[in-house]
This record gives sequence, C-alpha cells and structure tokens, in this order.
Amino acid sequence: MNADKIYSTFDGGNLQRLCDDLIAEQQNSWLELGEAYGSLKGVRVRGLGCDGFAVRLQHNPGRTINTLASVDREDINARKCFLCAENLPPEQKGILYRGEHLILCNPRPVFHSHLTVTHIQHSPQNIADSIDSFLRLAADLGPGWTVLYNGPKCGASAPDHLHFQAVPSGWMPAEKVIFEEKRQALLAEVDGIPLSRILGAGREIVILTGDNRAAIGSAFKKFLTVLQEALGIGEEPMMNIAGSCEEGSWRLLVFPRAKHRPDVFFRKGDERVVVSPAVIEMCGVVVAPMERDFERLDAPLVEGIYREVSLDAATVDKAVARMLLMADSP
Repeated sequence: MNADKIYSTFDGGNLQRLCDDLIAEQQNSWLELGEAYGSLKGVRVRGLGCDGFAVRLQHNPGRTINTLASVDREDINARKCFLCAENLPPEQKGILYRGEHLILCNPRPVFHSHLTVTHIQHSPQNIADSIDSFLRLAADLGPGWTVLYNGPKCGASAPDHLHFQAVPSGWMPAEKVIFEEKRQALLAEVDGIPLSRILGAGREIVILTGDNRAAIGSAFKKFLTVLQEALGIGEEPMMNIAGSCEEGSWRLLVFPRAKHRPDVFFRKGDERVVVSPAVIEMCGVVVAPMERDFERLDAPLVEGIYREVSLDAATVDKAVARMLLMADSP
C-alpha cells in the first residue's frame, strides 16, 4: 500500500470519528469530491407510497455513471480497476482499516456521508469469504452507520474488486420497516440465529439478528449455501445486503435477487426508465439520474420493478426448508 494513499490507520478506537474527519478533509483537499457533496444540496427528493411500503425517490444526476455502469466481462477486463489503490485519483486518500481494507470517500455520494470500503488486494466480489469482515466493520462503525454489499451480478459497479459501502443509518425506508414486529415472520432458527421474512415490503427481505458475530456469520453462510442449492447454481446467489450493529447486536437485511436490471431499463426511447436497483434501491431509496424518470416514477412502476428483480418467495421458502432439514439431520 502506497503511504501517500493513507490518511490514517485503524486497528481499534473510534472509527466513526476517523471517518467523519476523512470526509471533511477530502471535501477540502479533493475538488471533485467537494463539488459532488455540493451538488447533493440540489438533489430533488420525493416520497412515494406503494402497496404496504414507502420509498424515497432521489433525482441525482451524479449517479449516472454508476446506474449505467457496464458489468460485462469484456468491458471489465478492458478497463483499469478504479478501486485498486494505484488507480485512485491523486487527491484520494483513505483509512487503512485493520490492515486489509481502505476506507474511501465515495466520489458520487447518495447521502451526506458515503464511504466505499475496498480490499487492498484485487480479488473478486465474494460475500461468503468476507462476511466476517462485513460484520466486524459494522461493529467498528457502530450504530450511526449501515454497511452495504452489492453482489457481483446485482449492483456492484466493480464486481472484480471486493468492496463494501457504508452510509448513515436511518435514511433508508427499509431500515424503519424492520422494527415493526407485525412485519416479521419467523422462517427458521439456525445456530441460535433467527431468520425472518419482512412482510408487505413488495420484495423479498430476509433478516438475521444476533449478538454473536461467529454465529450470525455461520447462519448467513448456511442460508447462502441452501439458496445456491435451491437455484441449482455453483456461484454466489444474486443478493444485496445491509448490515448494522448496535449495543453488540447485529442486524443483517438480505435481499435475494432474481435479476440485475428490470426490463424497462433496456427499452428504447421514451419507454426506457433508467433505474438499476442495487442495495440502496432495495433498501427503499430509488435513485433516478434522469429527471424525466424521477418525475414519472409512480407506485405501480416501482412495485413492478421490485417484483421483477426480487427472488420469488417460493424459492426462498425452498431454501429455508432445506436449511431446516440440514439442522434436523444427525
């Protein structure tokens, strides 16, 4: 790791304060980031009531590159990895986190604080091998932050480089819904960790909660495995994840996915709607970089997008049934 890229290091202490300091320093020293945060003041936002849930629409032209990002293998192989330290902008610096990750300011923020957490090695996006790091990061950041993960085929603009994101907690509608007990339906309990479905959210959301990091990581990986089996695939199932930790208790929101982008994304002319759901969209903040899409998005359209990109309940139930069978086996 080039020392010029390290703003500070973290191996314990107050990570929240370090991140706040990093964001403030980088806005002052990095012109592009300062302008990006300045443009957030002009971002248009409106709420939208859907069938049983709410979303917040955001017209954010600065996210156009992310929304339209090509994830074709040929295009990825043809470009330099923009998350590798040697390819970062000269002004960009980060926090060397526990010797394995670099915490960076996201140059195209959705929120007033928006971080990208990259692995210092160029390795593919893979949650099975990195779930413990994800959970540890959530604990180190504390209750003021939510850690995010996009699967390599459903929202990650750099699927070839392992990374997370972190944003302020409480800004995404899905984070509020999960606290409503009437919304939660217990699916299974694995390694002492309850897995529940969030009801009436318009898309599949599975929530795992617990105060033991190893146990919640183990339960998650078992869910990952049975989901692979239910889908008949050998690769990572498509999913987005949002995780947080408060007073020693972790909460994982898992959004199993059926596809990356809805059909309307690929239509021509006026029929095209440029919305590409990643974890922030699945959490209820639908980013529309094009003003016309922001203005015409309505409840039926958003509900249809969620249904289309979310994995169906029957497949999730099939996976959970397999998990219960494994738990009952001697």
